[in-house]
Amino acid sequence: MRAKTFDTDVIIIGAGPAGLSAAIWCADLGLSTIVFEKEAEPGGQLLRIYNPITNYPGIETANGREMRDRFLTTFKKSEVVTQLSTRIADIDPVGKSVVTNSGDRFTAHSLIIATGVRRRRLNVPGEEIFKGKGIIESGSKEKEKARGKTVLITGGGDAALENALILADFAAKVYVIHRRAELRARSEFTEKALNHPIIEFRLETAVRSIKGGSKIKAVQLFNAMSGATEEIALDLVLIRIGVEPNTELLQGKIELDNKGYILINNNCETSTPGVYAIGDAANSVAPTISTAAGTGATAAKAAFASLKHGKAV
Repeated sequence: MRAKTFDTDVIIIGAGPAGLSAAIWCADLGLSTIVFEKEAEPGGQLLRIYNPITNYPGIETANGREMRDRFLTTFKKSEVVTQLSTRIADIDPVGKSVVTNSGDRFTAHSLIIATGVRRRRLNVPGEEIFKGKGIIESGSKEKEKARGKTVLITGGGDAALENALILADFAAKVYVIHRRAELRARSEFTEKALNHPIIEFRLETAVRSIKGGSKIKAVQLFNAMSGATEEIALDLVLIRIGVEPNTELLQGKIELDNKGYILINNNCETSTPGVYAIGDAANSVAPTISTAAGTGATAAKAAFASLKHGKAV
């Protein structure tokens, strides 16, 4: 079948809180807009938040999915064209075009990149094999699985220690493994975790491999200070070593920082005129739902001004 070509005012890549916010504003400003989302439903990282959200101004929800549903209530009224389960195979920032996995090409006056972030992997033997077979996604979501079990958490930030404290109410033993000598988490988490009777820390230590049969049985650890390896028997592993931006398709095409985050100006515009970046993919400092929604509005208004005055190529 021959590939098709489509044209619109704005293309938004990603339907997390930033992309949804941008789409709502684009519709409100009268811009024809298409939103592409690789997953089967919109929401992005909101769908991976299982704790209550209490710091979004004016709205408190039991979890990220409920917050997503609040966004969708407004988004659906906008009648923006949305293509779910659609991966972008190529992005041409200069030509303001994208090619989907089906081969169709879409061009626009402005591109808004809202590709978000993903959880960083350990990239060790066994990690892929034991996903869902002992490697859990969330302490809050899967705490019952930890009842009476031995759990290992990798990471030294807020997420790692918050999950350690949640799981410690259910598990028999919790190990926290961190490759650095110092924890990065806030004191409200570190003080409680360091004093918890069943949480044990192994600092300057990294996971070398995850072992088992039909499920996880042990992990092999390496201590950077002593150079020694050690094997710990356990049941569950939770990986919380940070996130990384989904910007592979933009490498060498627009300016990124040394971690792969997109560099933008005050209007959320990238190094290529008419191409904007919003949300977590362009924010390594304060990645929150509030900032994601705000940058979505900023980019939409900048795209509208550009179209109105004919500034973009």
